[in-house]
Amino acid sequence: MNTWIPKLAAALAAAQWSATTLVAAGPIDVCAAVTPVEAASVMGPLPSQPPSKTDNAGFGMSTCIYLGPRVSGQGAQTVMLRLTVQAGASKDAADMTQYYADTHKATTALAGVGESAKRSADGAFVWAKQGSVYCTAEIANGLPKGSTADATAAKLGGLCKKVFAIAH
Repeated sequence: MNTWIPKLAAALAAAQWSATTLVAAGPIDVCAAVTPVEAASVMGPLPSQPPSKTDNAGFGMSTCIYLGPRVSGQGAQTVMLRLTVQAGASKDAADMTQYYADTHKATTALAGVGESAKRSADGAFVWAKQGSVYCTAEIANGLPKGSTADATAAKLGGLCKKVFAIAH
């Protein structure tokens, strides 16, 4: 008797359940987890800006972006901190977030965030995974005034923890 047939049937049933679960869950509302209050706690006081809405970034990724305090320049040449948090629960999301982690050289382990997390040496980028959900959090254009790499990475990791809480 072929013993591989029941194993194949079980594997196919499990794969179908996983795919159905991911589709039923839908996109993750990242801005529901990362509110202006949370963004300000990471970057400092936020300038006046329209309300952030979760954007479907494609490839199963949802994105929330906030502008932070001015870093330098004036007028059209103003440079501001920018917080970007992305999350997704698909094969494409796993691949995309891993690409971002590689690009940002996120190689330092970050404890207490999901089942696996790592950060960049400068603390401005965090990658994390919890179950089938992947999250990245990044501050562009430098760290907030008076903040260290370790403190910033911990705060970015906290944002991913909030995303995981609403995604599960």
